[in-house]
Amino acid sequence: MEIERLASAEAFGAVGNEALSALLAHGTEHRLEDGEIIFRVGEPDQNILYIVYDGRVTLTGTDGTSTLYEAVALLGLSSYFDDEPYSLTARATGPCHLIEVPFSAVRRLEREHPALADALSHIIADRIRAGTTQWRTGAVGALSQPVRWAMTAPLVSLPASARLTEAYQLMAARGIGSLGVVDAQDQLIGLATIKSLAQSVLIERQSPDAQLSTAAMPARRIPPDAALWQAEEIQAREALKYLVVAENDQPLGMLSQSNIIETIRAHQTLLRDRVARAVTLTDLQALAAELPTVARQAREANREASRAVTQLSEFHIQLQRCCVEMILTELASEGLGPPPRRYALLIMGSLARRESLLNPDQDNALIIADNRPGETEPSPLDDREQRWFDTFADRLNHRLDALGYDWCQGDIMARTPVWHRQLGEWRQWVMTATRHPNGDRARWANIFLDFELLQGDAGLVDALWRAVLEAVAQHRKLLRFMAADDAEGSPALGLFNRLVTSEREEARGRVDIKRNGMRILANGCRIYALGHQVRATGTLARLQALRHHGVLTPDKVDSLVAAQEALLGLLLDHQLRQWGEGRRPDKYIAPDRLDEMQRQALVTSLRAIRRFQDRVQGVFGL
Repeated sequence: MEIERLASAEAFGAVGNEALSALLAHGTEHRLEDGEIIFRVGEPDQNILYIVYDGRVTLTGTDGTSTLYEAVALLGLSSYFDDEPYSLTARATGPCHLIEVPFSAVRRLEREHPALADALSHIIADRIRAGTTQWRTGAVGALSQPVRWAMTAPLVSLPASARLTEAYQLMAARGIGSLGVVDAQDQLIGLATIKSLAQSVLIERQSPDAQLSTAAMPARRIPPDAALWQAEEIQAREALKYLVVAENDQPLGMLSQSNIIETIRAHQTLLRDRVARAVTLTDLQALAAELPTVARQAREANREASRAVTQLSEFHIQLQRCCVEMILTELASEGLGPPPRRYALLIMGSLARRESLLNPDQDNALIIADNRPGETEPSPLDDREQRWFDTFADRLNHRLDALGYDWCQGDIMARTPVWHRQLGEWRQWVMTATRHPNGDRARWANIFLDFELLQGDAGLVDALWRAVLEAVAQHRKLLRFMAADDAEGSPALGLFNRLVTSEREEARGRVDIKRNGMRILANGCRIYALGHQVRATGTLARLQALRHHGVLTPDKVDSLVAAQEALLGLLLDHQLRQWGEGRRPDKYIAPDRLDEMQRQALVTSLRAIRRFQDRVQGVFGL
């Protein structure tokens, strides 16, 4: 059997000869005649990955729909990922040459050959996105606009005979990242970007005076009346930053990812202005009552759930910052004066990660400067200073509660003494937690170490983050305890990857998609980020940073990003539906209310998260 033949399969294209050789070494050849059955729908899986090495196989569903697969193809992946009975019948169509590899060998090879694990992660990401695309078709709001309204026009271009240096100088002068490359008849033959110019000069060793045609890439075109959501989908699916807007083969302009983002941002400006004009608690309460509308509009305007949730989180943050400013004005008018020291009001948890939905509770804390204004030596708070910060924190938590941000059940709020300290005390607590970790301190770390600034002095936040990263670098054992704390929860998947529903009274028969899905992914990303000195706090931001550091491969990150997007989308849509029905939004998904594509996306997403949790435990676990 030839390695090159296996490498021709899309799934194995980037795996490498060593891993493919190992896969073949564990495989058993099996030759079938026309019409022979490989497996039948409903049969328990045989714990075998089938590689169609030569010939053709027909897969038939229960509805009679058939799909023909030609070599080289993979069969049995659904059972490998989900341990479920076969959902299709596979039959040889003509003589067929199979390679059968036991699942146990594939799992072992995943551990030994990361490229194989990446290939399977890529397949998981594709399956998740296939499911989410089915239930998220079209868009309204900003993304329903035609691309002609958002494009940059006209298309800046240069002839193919121009020099590379000319192209770079023109891009720099115009402040653009790409331009069209045209032939002698002024017909578009491709695009040149800053990246393609660098590739030509730095990698391919082209002279800066070489012709621009050497840096031209194929141009993906889109008609001017296509919706922005369609353009965004093409960019995501094909990993493109730029699309040429063309009509009747005539280029009209360029559409970049930045163009789309700016169009969406323009729809948020009016709301930000309204928050800024609020002057009373009643004003803020009226704006807070519009949160479901803001969430719905953000969901309609964005193909990616994470972007919609980020916009919703930013609205929460704007409301809370405005609330803080009102409190500061009140304290000054009551004779308590301005803040006696620099301080930083922190947010934690999902709001700090920009992953908050319709009804987040309060997770906040307070850093107080060690020294008074004009002094360099640290000093404890005197009675007047202590009274000011106690009053400020207590009023803040009560006002946020009045705005609809529920009292934290764990009392993780600035008014609680353990959650408002001077910077030196916070540093000491970090050192204690890292030098002498235990289960309680690991739980504290998993709660606190997403902190970001809500209002106040950013320098205090930066100083505390420096202390955290330095302490973790010196004493990594805390990460092991954090991994152990994370291991107490697991994705909502049971035997044969069936969805596991909650037994709690308030959630009986439903899946806690946050506790048994997104939180596990967030925990793993937090542990990895701290272990590799990554300052980012958002789950997706941490994943991208870990990819840039070479810690996680692009395919692994892609599968986890797809899982996060799918779970965020399911949960946001669920909460919006509850709001529309007049019910209080919660985090519990009823599997029987999902269609088949949504259910498969949920299961596959949880499967990806479980694979990641296993990896976190393998790298950081006790």
